[in-house]
Amino acid sequence: MRRQLLITGCLLSYFYAIAQCPPAAIFVNRITAIEENNLPDKEKIKQLDSLLALYQQCFSQKDSIYARIVHRIGNLCHLEGNWPDALRYTKEAIAVNRTAKARQEAFLTNSYFNLGLFYNKLHLYPESHYYYDSCIIIGLKYPGKTAIALMAFEAKTFSLYGTGDYRRAIETADLGILVARSVQDTMSEVALLAQKAQSLLAVDDTSAGTVIRNALRLLPANAPPAHEVACYTIYASILGKEKQFGKAVAWYQHALQANREQQRWDQCARNTLDLGNLYAEDIKNAGTALRYYREGIQFAQKSGDPYVLAGVYNNIGYACWKLRQYRKALSYYQQGLNALPLHFKDTALQSNPGYHMLRNVANDYFVSTLLGNKGESLLALFRSDGDTVWLRYALSAFRAADISVDQMRWKQYGDPSRLFWRTRTRTMYQKAIETCYLLQDIPSAFHFFEKSRAVLLNDKLNELGARKYLSAADIAQEQQLRIQAVTLQQQLEATSPDAPLYVDTYRRLLNARDALERFIKNLEKAHPAYYQYKYDTAVYTVADIRKKLLAHGETLVTYFTTDSITFVLGISAGNSCLLKAAWNSREVKELMQLCTSPSLLNTQHQRYCVLANRLYRQLFAPLQLRGGSVIISPDEYLLPFEVLLSDSTDPNSFLLKQFAFSYTYAAGSLMKLRPERAAAAHSLLGIAPVNYAAYLQQQPLYGADESLLQIKKNYAAVYNLSGKAATRQHFLEQLPNSSIVQLYSHASAGSPDKDPVLYFADSALYLPEIQLLQDTVTALIILSTCESGAGVQARGEGVLSLARGFTLTGIPAIVTSLWQIDNEATYELTENFHRLLQSGLRKDVALQQAKLQFLANNDKGSRLPYFWAASILVGDAAPVPETRSRSGVSIWWIVVAIAVGLALIPVLLKKNR
Repeated sequence: MRRQLLITGCLLSYFYAIAQCPPAAIFVNRITAIEENNLPDKEKIKQLDSLLALYQQCFSQKDSIYARIVHRIGNLCHLEGNWPDALRYTKEAIAVNRTAKARQEAFLTNSYFNLGLFYNKLHLYPESHYYYDSCIIIGLKYPGKTAIALMAFEAKTFSLYGTGDYRRAIETADLGILVARSVQDTMSEVALLAQKAQSLLAVDDTSAGTVIRNALRLLPANAPPAHEVACYTIYASILGKEKQFGKAVAWYQHALQANREQQRWDQCARNTLDLGNLYAEDIKNAGTALRYYREGIQFAQKSGDPYVLAGVYNNIGYACWKLRQYRKALSYYQQGLNALPLHFKDTALQSNPGYHMLRNVANDYFVSTLLGNKGESLLALFRSDGDTVWLRYALSAFRAADISVDQMRWKQYGDPSRLFWRTRTRTMYQKAIETCYLLQDIPSAFHFFEKSRAVLLNDKLNELGARKYLSAADIAQEQQLRIQAVTLQQQLEATSPDAPLYVDTYRRLLNARDALERFIKNLEKAHPAYYQYKYDTAVYTVADIRKKLLAHGETLVTYFTTDSITFVLGISAGNSCLLKAAWNSREVKELMQLCTSPSLLNTQHQRYCVLANRLYRQLFAPLQLRGGSVIISPDEYLLPFEVLLSDSTDPNSFLLKQFAFSYTYAAGSLMKLRPERAAAAHSLLGIAPVNYAAYLQQQPLYGADESLLQIKKNYAAVYNLSGKAATRQHFLEQLPNSSIVQLYSHASAGSPDKDPVLYFADSALYLPEIQLLQDTVTALIILSTCESGAGVQARGEGVLSLARGFTLTGIPAIVTSLWQIDNEATYELTENFHRLLQSGLRKDVALQQAKLQFLANNDKGSRLPYFWAASILVGDAAPVPETRSRSGVSIWWIVVAIAVGLALIPVLLKKNR
C-alpha cells in the first residue's frame, strides 16, 4: 500500500499560490526542483510522496508524469537501501509507461536501467541483465536515450566480468562499442574498450594490450576521473602480465594519485592492493608489498567499506605467510574476518564464522579466500612445529571456507560463472585434502574430494532430479525455452557482427536466455521441494557410498591431482585408505599419446611399458586390490586404467585381465544416476549413417550398417536407422524412447573455441544441443565414435565431452571412446559387448570380457591398446534393465505362443471327434 504522507505547508502554499490544481507542466518542474535540491534523500521522498498525492487528486488517470514521480521515488528508495519500495515504485513507473494512454515510452529506458542496477546490487544477475537488455532495446529506438543505453552496456559488461562470464562480457562490450562508434560517443567507447580489455586479460588473451592502448589513445582530456582511473588501472594490470613491471608501477601510481585527488578512498585502497600484489607476486619484494598493504589499511578505513578493509588484511596476511611469519599471517586473517559485516568478533584462531553468518555475506569470495588462507597458514604451522592441534584448526577453517563456496556457487548464475569460482577455490580444496591426509580423516577427505569437482555436472543432475516435482506443462515449457535459446545462439554464431540482423538476433537471444532463467526461478518459488533438491549442496558420506554404490563388492578409487602429487582415496565395502603419491601429468599425457597411435606404440613400445608400469605403481598398486569391479573417479585426466601394466617385463600384464573398470565424474553424480527407468518403445536404437552430406567432409563408415544387423540379433523391438535415414532429427526423436542406443558415426572432441560435435548423415549435433534431450528412458548409450570421450579440459570439472553431454541428460551409462578408433576392431568389440550384455552380465564386466575376447581372437599386432582400449564405460555399471517394449509383445513370447498353439492342435482335434 502506497504511503500517503501529509503535504508540507511550504508545498501547499506553493500550489495554492498558483492554482488549486496546477497544469501538468508545473508538476514536471517541481519534480526536477525536488531532485536537484540539497535536502536529505528521506526528505526528498516525503516531498515526492506529497507531490504524488496532489497529482492523484488533480488527475484521475495515471500518465507519464505520474510514472516520472514514482520513478524518482524508486530511485531515492534505492539510495536509502529500501529495496522493496525501490523495486515496487520503479516497476509501477514501467507499467504506466507501457500501458497508459498518456504514456512516454522513451522514459522506459531510465526505469529499465534503474531496475538493472537495483537487481545487480542485490546479486540477482539474471533479472539485472534482463532489465539492462530492456534498457538497451528501448534506448536504441530513441536518439535522446542512446546515452542511457550505452550506460546499460557498460553496467552489464562489468556485471558479467564480475561473475566470471568473460565470453559474454566481451560479446556485450563489442556490441556496445559498435553502438558508441555509430553515435560518435567517444567516452562510452573508451569505457567499453577498457572493460573488454579487462575480460580479455582474465582469459589470458594477448589482444588485451592492444585494446586498452586504443582506449588510452581515445581517452579525452576532460574524461571523468572514474573512467580515467579505470583505464590506468587496467593498463597497469596488463603491463604486469607483460612483465613490464616498472611501467606497471608507474601507471598504478598514476591511478592512485588521481584517486587521492578525488578522495575516492576505496579506490585508493584497491590501488595499494594492486601495487602490493605486484611487488609480492612478480617483483618478489615482500617488504615493499607490506608497505603498500599497510598504507591500504588507512585508505580502507577512510572508505568505510568493510570488504575493502578485509581484502587489505587478507593480502597482508598473505605477504606474512610468504615470509613464513605464520602467526602474524593468522592474526591478519582473523582481523579480516572480524572486519566483515558478519557480527563475528571472535579473535581466537580456532574460531570461524558459522553457517548462519556466512549465508548473509554479500561477497562470498572474500570470505572463502580469507578462510582458505587461514587454513593454509594453520597447516603451515603444523609443518613448523608438528602440533596436530593446528591440523584440527585448519580442517575447521577449510570446512567454513567450503560453506562459503556453496553460498557463492548458488549466487552465480550460469555454467561459466560457477566454473570460474570453482577454479578459484581449487587450491583451497587441495590444502583441505592434504590436511585430511595428515590426520587420516577419510570421511572428511571424501567430502572435499567430492566438493572439488563436477560442480556443473552435479548441479545439472540435481536439476534433473528436481524435475520429478514439476508438472508436464512446466517441463514442456522449460524445454521449449531451452530450444529457443539454443536455436538463437546458433543463429547468432552464424551471423556476422557487422550484419544488420546481428543486433536483432542478439536481442532475441538475450530475451530467450533471461526468459528461461526467470522461468526456473519462478518454479523454485512455486515448488519448495524442487528448490530443496536442486540447491542441496550436501555430499554423500562414505557410509552412503558403501551402502548404495558398493553393495556388490565394487571398489571406488577417487583421485585429486596437483602439479606434482596425487591423493588417492580407495573405498570398498569393508575397507578404506587415503594415500599420497608422486604424479607427473606429462607422463600421463605421453602415455595417452602413445595409446592413440599404433605406429608410435610399435616404435616406442618399450617406453609404453615403462610408463604403463610406473603409473600402475604410483596410482594403483598401493591400494593392494585383488581383482573385481573398480569404479575410477579421476580428477583432471581420464586415463584408461585397463592399459596399465602390473609387470614392466610382461607387455601383456594389462590390468584389464584382473579388473573390470568403470568411470565416473564424481561419486555423488553416480549415486544420482540410478533412477527408475520407464519401459521403452525400443529395446535398441541403432544409428549408422555410413555416408555423410558432402559439406560435412566426413569419410564413409563402411560396414557400420552390417554391424548393426549383427547386434540386432540380441534384441527384440529394434529400431535401426542407417544410411540416409540416420539423420540428426531422427536421432533426437527416437533416443528418448529407446532403452539402449548404439551409435556408429564420426565425432570430434572440439577445442577451446569449438564445441565437441557428433555427425549424422545430414548434419551435425553439438555438445550444447545434447542437453536439450530431456526425460529419456535410455539406460545405456554406446558411442562408437572417435573422441566422444575426449574434449576440452576444464579444471575442477574434467573433460567437457560428448559423453559428458549425454550424462547431463540423465542417461546413467555411456560407453565412449577416448581416441580415434579402428573400424573393424570397434565392430568386433561392440558386437561382443552387446552379446555379453544380453547374457545378464554387469556392463563393466561385459566390456571387460569383450576386450579379453578380442585379445584372444586377434594376432599380436591387433593386441596393442590402440585397438581395444579406447572404449570405456562411464556411469552405472549394473546389468542393463530388462529390455521390454511398450509397443508390443517380444518376438520370444510370440514364438512360445505359436509353439504352444501347435502343441494344442492335436488335443483340440481329438476333443472334436
